[in-house]
Amino acid sequence: MLETLGSNKEQSVEFQRQLGAHLILAYELPVEVGRYDTTSFNVHHAPLEGEQLEQGLLRFGYSKDKRPDLLQFKQGLGTLDPAGIPILTETLEGQKADDPLYVPAWRNMVQTIGHPHFLFISDCKGAALQTHAEISYADGRYLFPMPMTGEVPKTLREWVLDPANKARPMTLVDVVTSDGQPKVVGSGFEVSKTMSAKLENGTPYTWTERWLVTRSDALAERRQKTWEKRLQRAQSKLSGLKAKKGESAAAVLARAEHIVKQHKLSDILSVQVHETIREEKRYIGPGRPGPNRPFELHEVSQIQVTFERDDAAWETVLALAGWRIYVTNAALGALSLDQAVTYYRDEWLVERGYHRFKKGSLPVLPLWIRLPERIRGLMLLLLLALQTLTLMDFVARRELARRHESLAGLVPGNPKMKTAPPTAERMLARFQNLHLMVKHTQTSVIGEIIESLTPLQRRILELLGIPETVY
Repeated sequence: MLETLGSNKEQSVEFQRQLGAHLILAYELPVEVGRYDTTSFNVHHAPLEGEQLEQGLLRFGYSKDKRPDLLQFKQGLGTLDPAGIPILTETLEGQKADDPLYVPAWRNMVQTIGHPHFLFISDCKGAALQTHAEISYADGRYLFPMPMTGEVPKTLREWVLDPANKARPMTLVDVVTSDGQPKVVGSGFEVSKTMSAKLENGTPYTWTERWLVTRSDALAERRQKTWEKRLQRAQSKLSGLKAKKGESAAAVLARAEHIVKQHKLSDILSVQVHETIREEKRYIGPGRPGPNRPFELHEVSQIQVTFERDDAAWETVLALAGWRIYVTNAALGALSLDQAVTYYRDEWLVERGYHRFKKGSLPVLPLWIRLPERIRGLMLLLLLALQTLTLMDFVARRELARRHESLAGLVPGNPKMKTAPPTAERMLARFQNLHLMVKHTQTSVIGEIIESLTPLQRRILELLGIPETVY
């Protein structure tokens, strides 16, 4: 069965498109925001060789689980807000880079949704200029954080220290404090930039991007504390640095500079090594020292390490903490600064699907199969299971929100605790230990549930739109 599901990649993609389109229509799923992300799954299989390696999914590559010694395959997942409902899954070779995956994934999601006008969100690996150009050219909208590489750190530094526009308070959409005021989470401003790139077909293309420069107060506080701890550790190590026996001043300086570099403080701490040489009298032979006792003069080196903090550089580091840049081609009327920040804070929606695959209710590992078609088939089956769980989340939460109600009895040990966003796992757990009696006759097979459904079970079925006659 797994081989049948995963043997034809094109048929699998088409099956996902049709299924996703039916789910969108049947459950009236919102299609304003779509997300895409990738992860890796490490396996303990023996390495393949020759033709098997070239045709297989399991390869050595960059491991997101910090296990470069293990083979892996990659998995891409495209989801819809607000429940992270998957409409696309891709099983890929383990050595593939992430950057080229985002445009094909976006195009597949466009075909499933039926139009390109949804907001496409991903992490910074989707921020390649070519990705921006292809999506913008095809009338799509995107929101990506910029990676802190290339010219981005320099640009961010210049804009933060000498703002191009005045920063304003940044709030979360539909989140208010206890006194009814919008919750301020930081500040930010935006800058318009004209971008140019060549499309895949070689055609030059120019478009306008909005660069959203934002500062998260919580992130700034965490990073400032991290910098302070890093500085304290480095200073403590430098204060305790002593020259080893026979070690030269240059070697001690190299060790001190390594400490500074290791803590990423090269622009903040400068170290110096001071060497003083004095002559020491050493007597020859046994006996007490005397005026006529022969002696030799030896040079003794004393090495001292000192360091100095650049206060201006340190203040700059603290000032830059918590700032980052997001880019979008959406118009201001369609996506405000506050909306953009709120959307990106929900990036956990797609990552939650991976959590279910890795440590949750739909574990992929341990993996006992190695044939590519079987692995693809397994991941397609798990996509169907993930769609079921996320649809349960979405339908129950939508119905509770419509009724302005919450659901109690789902939390073990606390039956009175109420929740407005119930999870599928906790709802399903309320249906454990039900017993079914099956009667076989000459003409039919009849199943009857022995226990009566509890009021909580009946309410869950009602929220999900499932008739009791199912049981």
